[in-house]
Amino acid sequence: MNKHLAIFGLLWICFSVKAQIKTSFPAEITEKAYAVIQSNEIDFICESATNALKKESYTVTVLDEKGKEAAHFLCMCDQFSSLNKFSGEVYDRAGNLIRKIKKSELKMSEYSSGLTTDDYMYFFECNIGQYPYTVKYEWEIKYKNGLISFPPFVPQSRFNLSVVEANYRLHVPAEVTYRTKILNSGNKFQSKTTPKGATYSEISFKNLKAIEKELYGAPLEALIPIVYLGPDNFIFDGSQGDMSSWKSYGNWQYGLLKDRDILPPELKEKIHQLTSGCNSEKEKVKVLYDYLAANTRYVSIQLGIGGLQPTPATNVYKTGFGDCKALSNYLKAMLQEVGINSNYTVISTDRVKLLKDFASVGQMNHVILQVPLKEETLWLECTNAQLPLGYIHSDIAGHDAILIKENGGELCTLPSYPDSVNTQIRTAQITLDNNGKAHIQTTQKCDLFQYEHLSAITHMQPDEQKDLLRSQIRLTQASVNNISIQESKRANPQIDVQFQTECQQFGNKTGNRLFIPANLFRNYFTVPKQEKRTSDIYIKYGYADTDSVLITLPEGFVLEAMPKPTSVSCRFGSFESSIENKGTQICVRQRLFLKKGKFPANTYEEFANFAQTISDLYGGRIVLKKE
Repeated sequence: MNKHLAIFGLLWICFSVKAQIKTSFPAEITEKAYAVIQSNEIDFICESATNALKKESYTVTVLDEKGKEAAHFLCMCDQFSSLNKFSGEVYDRAGNLIRKIKKSELKMSEYSSGLTTDDYMYFFECNIGQYPYTVKYEWEIKYKNGLISFPPFVPQSRFNLSVVEANYRLHVPAEVTYRTKILNSGNKFQSKTTPKGATYSEISFKNLKAIEKELYGAPLEALIPIVYLGPDNFIFDGSQGDMSSWKSYGNWQYGLLKDRDILPPELKEKIHQLTSGCNSEKEKVKVLYDYLAANTRYVSIQLGIGGLQPTPATNVYKTGFGDCKALSNYLKAMLQEVGINSNYTVISTDRVKLLKDFASVGQMNHVILQVPLKEETLWLECTNAQLPLGYIHSDIAGHDAILIKENGGELCTLPSYPDSVNTQIRTAQITLDNNGKAHIQTTQKCDLFQYEHLSAITHMQPDEQKDLLRSQIRLTQASVNNISIQESKRANPQIDVQFQTECQQFGNKTGNRLFIPANLFRNYFTVPKQEKRTSDIYIKYGYADTDSVLITLPEGFVLEAMPKPTSVSCRFGSFESSIENKGTQICVRQRLFLKKGKFPANTYEEFANFAQTISDLYGGRIVLKKE
């Protein structure tokens, strides 16, 4: 491949643009920016199907304290990549060189003991303290023994970061064919072909304005240009595969599972003993799922073929631990032993949608197990088998996934739950004395996603449980006691928590009046006003909160004033609030229903007004007067 490298070397000289150290920028570049990338130049030189070299330079000016992280250097490496060369330079506000950074100054870090991994990183924290300052890095990464993908190009990698110029140049020999996918931009690659068939492609971005993060705004990856690249056919750690489609990717991934499902004889015997009394396939799945929960623990393992192949089932049995791949494969093997088919399933806990027309391993970060029974299909989270059987947790519900089958990969979408069933129902009975002291008996029931957020309480120590429940009460002086927890681990799980609260100052007494909160649980919904909304409104998941509070008045007090009944309905959901006077008791009922979804940016004012109405009513006060 030396002849290709010679050609690429000439192209590097012809097309590479040397980063200039600037000290000032146009107003449109600094607007909303904490840092400015002056230049980012990447040359990715694919030497063969297994080897490559990436040359990169990066020059950034940090404008203020909030932008200092953009000046830090971070380079991830593993058994397939290594940092060959590195240099750094730091310039003051006038553009004068004030220091150089050597490779020996980089810190090297492996992951914590909770992980077993081949990955490691080099990093350097560049903190000057006098703004603005500029940092320029140049480095090379050598790739060997496999290229399952090419490095993606993300020129604008954080909020409040603007870019003057960024260029990515791809050099590929004639025998390697590849694909590209460009998101959130109309820019395209400009390509040239050498007489020998090698290709040189370049894509450029200029004057990318800084994007400010907005509350309930779009995730950064939906707003910035992203370029994905990868070979059609690849060789990775000695394994050959085809990444031209999800189906062909699935064929390769399925091959990585071969002979990883072998179980020792004593475990096979145990499995048949455990399931001998079961009357249905679902019962067998439940028994083995519970066995997994009781006998394994999760440890992240990123070893071997890029962390893409599961540890053999026999190893998991012997050690009692594994990562998502290993534990899913382990349960798959146990189910197979009792004649139940299941599918190893790759998914992302971050990305809801996968790119249908661009297969790549980098889009997924997790593995679960699909069990297609006759009566229903189960989706099992094997890294946390404490979750109820069949419950699809909030990090994967509604997400795209790839089923790994014998005949290839199959794109599918996991079910999700209607917003209306993610419920939290609180009831409270409050008995007041005439000094504002209160005794409160509370019951809190949570379903599905709201169950998920509260279920950790079952594993907490008593003091931790008290602290958690106390944090949910809008009272400054309160003690929590007599906690009772009931957890229902059905497919639509529920948790029921009861507790008592003693509060020395439930209300504020002024003269012969007592001012008390209408709702002691809520002090939100807050959405600040914005003069100009840029991105659409994203509400990650919907839910319904219902609060019912019965307040028994202290002797000698009567109701003087209370918030009026209110009902609000809009595209984002609805809110109802009612307060009734029942002689010696006051009944408060408030219900918020929020819808999941994406809403146009021009509806933000409506959203803010809706939230303000809710916040005002949640913060409402009741006035009691002494007779």
